[in-house]
Amino acid sequence: MDREEFETYLNANSRVVAIFRSLALAYQHSKNRQRAISKRWSETAVASAVDKIVSQFIDNVYDKLKTNIKENKLRPYDSWVNFIEKNEVLDNLEDTVSETEFDDE
Repeated sequence: MDREEFETYLNANSRVVAIFRSLALAYQHSKNRQRAISKRWSETAVASAVDKIVSQFIDNVYDKLKTNIKENKLRPYDSWVNFIEKNEVLDNLEDTVSETEFDDE
């Protein structure tokens, strides 16, 4: 399963990306309100920052899973799905993301 297939699978089978995006958006809006009025970002800039954070999140999850999944060369997609289902990855991810708090770096 490549990165794009993984993102599609996540979106189709879980709310984890939507939950994470919502938290990231709230964080970026909060951060933006703390800026001086003249320095505040436009909604487009905020959305772009959120997209970047979400993309990094998906990359991180994908990379961590990739190191643990032994792909069947004939059916690599099925190898991913079987691993994800067997290890309840989506449920665990949703639980973890629901408890996530963004901190200022």
